[in-house]
Amino acid sequence: MNSELKNIFEVIDMQLAITPNKHSFSLPELYGEMEWAKLYIGDRVMAGNIFRREVLKGHYADVSLLPKKDGKKRSLYVKH
Repeated sequence: MNSELKNIFEVIDMQLAITPNKHSFSLPELYGEMEWAKLYIGDRVMAGNIFRREVLKGHYADVSLLPKKDGKKRSLYVKH
C-alpha cells in the first residue's frame, strides 16, 4: 500500500472510531466529502475497493456493507 493510501486509511480508521453505532455512511462521507474530492481519482477508487474487500473479509468487524447504494451510486456501510 502506498503512503497516500496509508494516510487515507489512517483517517478512515480515526473516523470509524468516533462514528456512532447504527450510523450508515459512504466512504466519502466518512472521510469528508471535500477532502475526498481533493484526492487523486485512482487513490479514491483503490481506497474504495480495498475498504469494501476488507469489510467483506471481516477486517472491520463492526462494519457491514448494505445492499443499497446512496443517491450518488456509492456503496453504503453501517457501523454496528
